[in-house]
Amino acid sequence: MFPKAFLTLLLALPTFSNAVTLYASHYDGNVYALSLKGKGDDVSLELTQALQTCGKSPSWLTAEPEQGLLWCSDESSPGTLTSLQVGNSGMLKELARINTPDGGTSSIIYSGNKGQKYLAVAHYGDGSISTWAIPFADKQDVQYHQILKFTLDNHGKVPQDQPRPHQVLLDPTGSFLVSPDLGADQVRVFLMDKGTGKLDACSPIPYAKGSGPRFGTFTGRKGSAPAQSSLKEENGHEERIQLHTVEELGNRLCSFDVLYVGNGCPTFKELGCFIPYPGNELPTNMATLSEIQTNGPSLHVSVRKDGKFNGNDSLVTLTLGSEGVTMQENLFSSGGTVPRAFAINKDGDYIAVANQDTSNIVIIKREPHTGELVKEVASLQVGLVPEPGQWMGLSSIVWYE
Repeated sequence: MFPKAFLTLLLALPTFSNAVTLYASHYDGNVYALSLKGKGDDVSLELTQALQTCGKSPSWLTAEPEQGLLWCSDESSPGTLTSLQVGNSGMLKELARINTPDGGTSSIIYSGNKGQKYLAVAHYGDGSISTWAIPFADKQDVQYHQILKFTLDNHGKVPQDQPRPHQVLLDPTGSFLVSPDLGADQVRVFLMDKGTGKLDACSPIPYAKGSGPRFGTFTGRKGSAPAQSSLKEENGHEERIQLHTVEELGNRLCSFDVLYVGNGCPTFKELGCFIPYPGNELPTNMATLSEIQTNGPSLHVSVRKDGKFNGNDSLVTLTLGSEGVTMQENLFSSGGTVPRAFAINKDGDYIAVANQDTSNIVIIKREPHTGELVKEVASLQVGLVPEPGQWMGLSSIVWYE
């Protein structure tokens, strides 16, 4: 039998069996850990840790739960890349921080042969992509694996005065990377050399001049690279692999069929582009598309500064179908302003939104079978709230599952 005092202490300790951990980066120089407890409509969101780490302007988080790691990119110049250890309770501890060519705005993990993993980082500020063999063996002697530096012949006005890769994205087969380049009006495509982990450039996907592709997502089943644009499921039904992107300047959503040819570079067949908003037009010239994510039968796009919900901004829901992407007419409030980033959990029943200007994280209940956004169930201010005109606030959010 345990002493009564011990049992009292044990019962008082926090439990994590019914809690899910999320992490958010903030331009105030902190990475925040949060705990979401409960189910359905009855959930609570609480802050469990604020860790000053990841340089001056933490901008992007990539989770690696299999290794108990969180990777953080810093958008300041010069930039940094930080590896964070995730403890049993979800608490973070900085392991290593290294210098990078410039600030990073996105990263993705990909694999080579024999289990070697690499992290690709998009550097918006200096127009490059770097890759790193991970995990770091010695933080004092870490060298990049590869640097891909881009140039632009026809310079325009900011932000199209130079190449500006905004994201790196892995295709569902794990065989190539794409990178929407906001400055160069193209999506760059790279085939992986599985033996060396190096990226080889393929022909890019061209976009209309001044469109500024910002973010993308793939739809389709994961698996080995197919010989054509679709994969056959066990029931014989073919599921197409598609790429969907949103533009920051042109404000269009563009969709492409992905065409695989052996082990070579893929090609892309454009299916169509449209502005994913009621009336096919954003309500103000300040409104821009920000991020696109998918889970199950639907896509979601965040819209910055449309102010549709008493000043708060919107999430748009779109449906995937045999004839392409169609928009559901009902918008849903992001619960704040400038929804810079959002993430859908694995089960597809919640979306976590990181609103930049109001610096609040909002949890929205989602119907996983239809993609319908049902109800805001939790909201929490996290970190410093920016002053008007100040570049600050939340920058990214991930579920740690």
